Amino acid sequence: MTGRSAVIACLAGWFLCLPVQAMKALDDEQLGEVSGAGLGFFIDGFSYDQSSATAKITGVKNSANQDVQVDITGAYIKGAGSQRGTLDTKAYLGTPMHPFTFGPIKYKTGDNIPVGQQALQLKTPTWTDPINDTHKFGLWSYYQGCLYGESGCTDPTLASNKVNTELTTLTGQRDTLLSTYQNNMPALKSGIDADMLTVNQRQAVVDQREALVQSANDSVNSAYNVMKGWYDQLPAQQCGPLGGSCQSRPAIGDTYSCPLIGGCKDPNVAKYNSSIKPWSDAKDSLSTAQNNLAQSQQDLSAAWSVTRNGVTLSKRASDYDKFIQLCGAQSGSGTTCVSGTIDRTSKNAATVKLVADAMPGSAGTRIQGLDIGIKTRFTLPSVAYNSNGTAGATTQRQDFFSISLENFTLNGSYLNLWGDKAGMKLSMSLQMYADKLVISGCETCSDSNRAVAKNVYFDLNLGDANYQPATLTVASNGDLVLNAPGVTWANHDAFYKNVQKSNISIGNLNIGGTDIGSQAIRGMRIDYLNVRTVNLPR
Repeated sequence: MTGRSAVIACLAGWFLCLPVQAMKALDDEQLGEVSGAGLGFFIDGFSYDQSSATAKITGVKNSANQDVQVDITGAYIKGAGSQRGTLDTKAYLGTPMHPFTFGPIKYKTGDNIPVGQQALQLKTPTWTDPINDTHKFGLWSYYQGCLYGESGCTDPTLASNKVNTELTTLTGQRDTLLSTYQNNMPALKSGIDADMLTVNQRQAVVDQREALVQSANDSVNSAYNVMKGWYDQLPAQQCGPLGGSCQSRPAIGDTYSCPLIGGCKDPNVAKYNSSIKPWSDAKDSLSTAQNNLAQSQQDLSAAWSVTRNGVTLSKRASDYDKFIQLCGAQSGSGTTCVSGTIDRTSKNAATVKLVADAMPGSAGTRIQGLDIGIKTRFTLPSVAYNSNGTAGATTQRQDFFSISLENFTLNGSYLNLWGDKAGMKLSMSLQMYADKLVISGCETCSDSNRAVAKNVYFDLNLGDANYQPATLTVASNGDLVLNAPGVTWANHDAFYKNVQKSNISIGNLNIGGTDIGSQAIRGMRIDYLNVRTVNLPR
């Protein structure tokens, strides 16, 4: 292997890399002597550009089973700074000292594989310095918001200022709660517990009376249906033998009065009249049940309004929950603040400062990522409809769609595979970062007409070896099935305590020239997953 333009280095036995100038190419015979040791590789100085040729995707149909022609009009993989593929910037995947690795690993503390077992692992390059540790840099980029290096975004401490402001707000909320309750959260909790005894008792009464109201309401409906059944069979009117003193059918629920002479000749009249009282009695029972429920709900509300030191139970319970969120669960007779949101944000502030201090211009350089993009054009049938919904002529319409990633990295990610009697097991962590993600539905427009996300960070974790290993199997019909078992009552405490969370964050999102601001989903776990491929009919 010679030449800087394309170098793939194989590192056998996970040996420590020598300095770059000391590495030597391995011939086929030497490579043949490597057995079961694994593989390390990097790609140095490459680019891919499909700008002059076109490719087609066939077999795509719309909902009307009509053919849709998909032309790939452009695609590229280049180094960061290519200006969306227009410059021939060379790309790099890994380095001699930080290669991609593929091969067997044995369990050691911290590995996401079963204790005492081995697994096959694919791992992307990993750096430990702050600005190239994707997890640390992704957190900093979220708080930074703007894309570092752009106009108005040349101060890396913007992120530190933002996270410190957040931390100050949280500690202020904690201090207010401590001041309100004289720094004695155990006393607050004991008072809440004592008052909650009455709340729980009265809540039980409410629950019982709600059931009685529902039962009474069902009785009213049942009695009404019986009454209406006889009412629908009543004659329109009944007259005496001489044709006078006729009585018309009354409104439903009112008694059908018979003529003085001749009486009720239709037997359904008596049955209807006798069905009125059960319905009326059922309504009275419902009214009584509703009044009793209203009284018990008032009693319950009063229980929540009981005050201690001028603060209602409802407010005290809410404040205590807020304190637990800020400072973590309390135990013993003292008041502590050693976990919770404040602790996590404090650690985040330390991480953000670490990255800010190491940003370019301070102490370090971020490893170059990739620019990746694809442009497509869809040609499909289009039907014009007039104002009254009548279909007009069918024409061919062309739609454009493109997506590009700028300075994309996948550093610090891994995929572990191992097997057991249930099939192939896996655990994975994807650490993906990009300066920009640009999605466009127009071919010649500017970014003001596109969706542009900056500082895009995906920290996605699936499959915990101890609590939720994912399984990849093949169904009897050949479909692939990826499954992560659901959390059970027996393991839910350990699951939520130990399984790694996933985070998605965008420093800033702009759609059509309008800033939406930062977006984040943090602390997400997959409780259950079942995904399978489907073989669609042709």
